[in-house]
Amino acid sequence: MSAISSRSSDTDSPVVNGEAVPCIFRHSRVWLLKIKDVGSLRVATRQHSIVDFPPDALRKRLTHSLHSKRLADGSRLDTVLVFDAQTVSEPRVVLPAIWMVEEQRWDEVADVLRLAEQCGRCTLPVRLTADDINRHANKTAYLAAPRVLAQLKMVGPHIDFGNGVTFQLFQHGDTLRAIKDEDGFELDIDPPLPLNHPYQQHRQQHDPPVRSSIDYDRFLGWRSMTGET
Repeated sequence: MSAISSRSSDTDSPVVNGEAVPCIFRHSRVWLLKIKDVGSLRVATRQHSIVDFPPDALRKRLTHSLHSKRLADGSRLDTVLVFDAQTVSEPRVVLPAIWMVEEQRWDEVADVLRLAEQCGRCTLPVRLTADDINRHANKTAYLAAPRVLAQLKMVGPHIDFGNGVTFQLFQHGDTLRAIKDEDGFELDIDPPLPLNHPYQQHRQQHDPPVRSSIDYDRFLGWRSMTGET
């Protein structure tokens, strides 16, 4: 996912006569700016290399933000998820990662990951890669889905159900499938509920209820119950 356009020459700090040019945007000073301002400056100054954000400075900001971000229970976000330093290293993926950490809540997904760890289905902290970020084509695609489902698209492949099956979400046209990218594994997002249904009291736009026909059989594995009575 590319939340903000980046320059093509994101390798070094500005250099004049072989020496690095000190400027306010180098290294830890990038923390003085909001992430949207970092992106805006990078776009606005494509032709002026004196204003730049070295990859190592952005990566340090990401690490700092992960550790500083507090979940609802007071724990730090980096106790449940981090970003792979090798693949999440270029600005085109580091910037979206910073935006997701600093501007989004992760409490619901953190609860899912902790439950998965208790069940022996993942190891914390989960390490997200560039491929996980790129499951969303861009920021618009990420924001088009309820936040919790958008985040589960990224962390789901790290929840291992065994036998090569993970809690992966698949975008199939306008529908979302879970576990397997096959007919019958569709999720009905935010379906109509009876007025007295307990979910009605706690219905939230960013974390809607879902309905599916997915079932697990100890002998047959994951299967769809569509059409069965």
